[in-house]
Amino acid sequence: MANPWFRLYSEFAHDPKIQMLSEAMQRRYVMLMCLKCSETLETLHETEIAFQLRLSTGELDETKQLFISKKFIDEQWNLLNWDKRQFVSDSSTMRVAKHREKKKQVSNADETLQERPSNAIDTEQIQIQKRTTSVATPSGVSDSVWQEFKTLRKAKKAPITQRAIDAITSEANKAGWTLEKALEECVVRGWQAFKADWVATKANPADIVRLTVPSKNEPDPALEKIKADALKAAPMPESFRQFAKQVRKA
Repeated sequence: MANPWFRLYSEFAHDPKIQMLSEAMQRRYVMLMCLKCSETLETLHETEIAFQLRLSTGELDETKQLFISKKFIDEQWNLLNWDKRQFVSDSSTMRVAKHREKKKQVSNADETLQERPSNAIDTEQIQIQKRTTSVATPSGVSDSVWQEFKTLRKAKKAPITQRAIDAITSEANKAGWTLEKALEECVVRGWQAFKADWVATKANPADIVRLTVPSKNEPDPALEKIKADALKAAPMPESFRQFAKQVRKA
């Protein structure tokens, strides 16, 4: 799917745990859900997560500790209860359940009529199974690289789907890489997915983050300007200073 989506329930607007957060923290939580939905969160270092959320290292650490205390995430940034609230196909499951209930109410007088809806269920179940069947080794990818990538995805609890492989293939083409080279890069760096932007400059995304996220020790430009303006300001004339003292005494 070119533009994946996830469910955000209406209780977000009145859940006490959520509403006790600041607006900034609520935004950060939603951003983490977006990264999880796009199969990106598990591949990022903490410095890369800081870049995605546009935070400094200190702000990221504060956010992490708060979300852990709220039981939103664990130490590895895994979103808790994600799988319980996100399903492969609600509509398919509901259709099958309704169909089975309807089948129970059908008269047994005509067995031929009963066989047709039964076949429809079997067909739908087969389609669901096909979507979860292991993907064959892609063309042009050696068996050794494929097995290593499968092991990586399994370790990250991310099953290999055709959609995921198609996405990696598309990004590899953008980078001018072969699919095998992209998968090798994923194995070396521990990425479960692949983005052309991560290798466009032949640099580790973490290095890019270190260049773009300001250090906590860097001076604030606004404060530096105030100090500079203060040095340029002309001192108060002595005559005006004496006049001010007389006014205060009066």
